Formats: sequence, structure tokens, C-alpha cells
Amino acid sequence: MQHQNRRPIRPLPLLSLWCLAILAWGTAHAAPTDLSVQTTDDDPAPPLWTVGLFTVAGDHPVYPGADHRIQSAALVPFATYRGPLLRIEGGAAGVRAVRTPRYELSLSGTASFGSAGADVRARQGMPAIGTLAELGPGLRVRLGDLEDDTPRTRWSLELPLRGVFDVDRDLRYVGLSFEPQLNASLRLPDGWQAWSVSLRAGALVASRQLNQLFYGVAPAYATPARPAYAAQPGWIASRLGGSLSRQLLPGLRASFLVGLESVAGAANEGSPLVKRRWDHSVGVSLVWTAYRSDERGVE
Repeated sequence: MQHQNRRPIRPLPLLSLWCLAILAWGTAHAAPTDLSVQTTDDDPAPPLWTVGLFTVAGDHPVYPGADHRIQSAALVPFATYRGPLLRIEGGAAGVRAVRTPRYELSLSGTASFGSAGADVRARQGMPAIGTLAELGPGLRVRLGDLEDDTPRTRWSLELPLRGVFDVDRDLRYVGLSFEPQLNASLRLPDGWQAWSVSLRAGALVASRQLNQLFYGVAPAYATPARPAYAAQPGWIASRLGGSLSRQLLPGLRASFLVGLESVAGAANEGSPLVKRRWDHSVGVSLVWTAYRSDERGVE
């Protein structure tokens, strides 16, 4: 019987709240889940900056392949900025180095949050996965007809390559991640303008060192039920995700978020720390934009 060990909803740690406020909402635990909160409008040219509050609650696995789920909730301030050089939104903050109508090259960072080894049955007695910060270059490609100002579907491809650092261990380098993602933002037919839909499909690939952090078992931590395992570089998980959101009032938006991920065929599917091949994440959010600029931002 698979271990669930569900716990009551609890507040996120203080460091997590600060990171959430800066980067919007990423995830609450070691490996990112496929949930993200939309804190900007669907307008092709949204405001240059916005400030507000959001509350979000989610249920998700601790890391891809874990059989331990956790429920988390937060109420935090947020800020977005979409300037020609600096961009803060969508769970990341970055500096645009090169921008054309089709391509954008930037340096960006994001964060995900760890869980104590004692919290996860499969990792009991092992070192905790700490709070992880990521920094590196990313390429964004706008797909489709750039001359069409009112497309029914806007497509983009994100190609971020980031170094990963353990905040809890003096920013020690713990590996490299690559997370390609195809995004689609859908405009609904007339009569449904208050609703919006976004879809995502992607993957998470990591270096041997980072995969060892998630899936490796050193001989010192081996047990009869958890044999020693040396992680391999490569594929961590495949992901699908989406969100359905609705503008309730001017400045107030509600969203339902869902994600599906699989470690089937992954480089470390055979790790004793992998207990589930398929899993899901769900969440709900309420975003209140208190202030926004009259000046339009850069898409």
C-alpha cells in the first residue's frame, strides 16, 4: 500500500513566503510541480507594473516520483514588472539581454523549496533536500504569426538552462537543470471573454549531480528496503499542465490549476526513492491587483 501521510494545510516557511512574494508562486517543495499562478491580465500589452495580493492553496507530491503528498497554502504580496530590460512575472525574475519580435534571450532566476528527510518515508534518515535557487540563461521563442494582433491561440517555447544552488548550505552548487516548455494561451469565443485558458507541456532534465540529490542513495544511507543507488544524468519527468481563470471583478481573478507529471522512462525510474510513476497536482488561487500602471509593458 502506497504511503500518503497527508498532513493538514500549513503555512509555508518565512523564507518561502519572501521568495514567493518576489517571484510569484512557483512550488512549495523540492522539485517544482506544474502549477503556476497568473498574476497578469491576458491583454497582449499588460501594464508595465502591478502590485497586489494573492492567496493560493495546492496539493502536490514532494518531488517527481514521491509517494508523499503535501498540502500548502500562502497569502502573500506580489509585484510584476514587464520592462524592456527587467522582467518579473510567472514565477521568475530576469534581465532581458536580447529581444526581437520572435526571440528573447534573458538571464533569469527562480526558487523551489525543500522538505526535511523525516517528512518523506522513502527518505527517512537521509539528508533533507534544501531550499533551491536557480539562475541561468533562457531563450523564449514566440511561435505563430507575429503580424496577427488578435490570434485565438498564442504559442511560445521556453528553453531555460539554469545552475542550481542550495540556499540552506551557503549557496553550494548542486547541479544543472534544463526545463523546456511549450505554452499555449487560448482566447475563448465571444461571450466567454471573462474566462481564459492556458496550457503547458514540458520536461525536466538534470545533470548527474542534481539527480543524485533527488534520487541517489549513498551507501551510508542504504537499508534492506532502500539499497544504495547512483543516479544517472538525464530526464527527470514529463509534464502537462493547465489553468482556467476568470475575472470576477476589476482587479480580481480566480484560477483553478492542474498538473500531471510522469517519471515513466526517466533516467532514474529505477531509484528506490521513486514510488509512483504518475502523479498530479491541483491548486486554486485568488489574485487581487491593487495598483497598476497606466503605462503598458513589453510582452
